Amino acid sequence: MCCPRSSSVLAAALALALSAFSPARAFAQQEKMGGMAGMPEGRAMGMSKYGFSETVSRVKQAITDQDLMVVFTADHQAMLSMVGKQSKGMLAIEFFHPRYGKTIFETNHAAGLEIPLRLVVMEGDMGTMLSYEKPSYTFARYKGLEGLGQALDGVLQTIVASVAK
Repeated sequence: MCCPRSSSVLAAALALALSAFSPARAFAQQEKMGGMAGMPEGRAMGMSKYGFSETVSRVKQAITDQDLMVVFTADHQAMLSMVGKQSKGMLAIEFFHPRYGKTIFETNHAAGLEIPLRLVVMEGDMGTMLSYEKPSYTFARYKGLEGLGQALDGVLQTIVASVAK
């Protein structure tokens, strides 16, 4: 069981780490340098032509249009406010479909840890951005799932393209 003091320290560390990250600045740097400086390998980012709320709504619709299900959302903005840190909009959206889970289970069930897929919509100084780990990167670590990862890259690209500038 975790004590309240260590929980508050962890929450403060999360708030500090997230406050130091400026999605807009990172995207601008990526454009300038041809890569995502400071971001993990396999990460993709894109700018939305819509505001935060409209982007969230359109992304959820695009997920549904791809015959996927939104299974969970996590409001990072609300969580940060719980520790006294104010931020602009930041929402994680998790989504998937059982047909892909069946493929994973039958091929390499160790990859079950990687589902559902997730993307984050972030409101920054330069507008609204989306960030996600490319499924081809995620599933390349699991024998037999390379093709699934590549196919899901296209699905994510379609979702992001639905709001892209």
